[in-house]
Amino acid sequence: MAKKKEDEKKINFGGYAVLEGIEYNFEKMSDLWWKINPITSGMELARSKFIYHNRVIEGLDGARYEQPPSPMEIAYREIALTFGGTNMKFEDDSEVLPNDAGVFQVEAVLEKLPQEMVMELWKEIGRLFPKWGPVDPNE
Repeated sequence: MAKKKEDEKKINFGGYAVLEGIEYNFEKMSDLWWKINPITSGMELARSKFIYHNRVIEGLDGARYEQPPSPMEIAYREIALTFGGTNMKFEDDSEVLPNDAGVFQVEAVLEKLPQEMVMELWKEIGRLFPKWGPVDPNE
């Protein structure tokens, strides 16, 4: 016999993780926000695969070698993985990104933003989640 919806218990992971996304307002345009979702184990796995499963590049001489992602590529991926929404709009007042946008959709929009905005988001992710974001040169 199938369980009724009201009989099912919802799991609350509050003792282990941040549960709600955080709306970050940009420093120079405080009316614009970008929601940063809390990091899940699935996001950690996707990030690890991106960072450690390097790409094979073929050189001009035909030799193949592994090429790790650049810091900017890592920034894009971390921002995209944690994306939870934004109030940014195009000039025609249409959404820049839907709240459920995929990683590649988010990365395509990041390519159009000023680098300073991208770095501001990445630094905020690092502040919220210390194992993510830019590497502290003092560590």
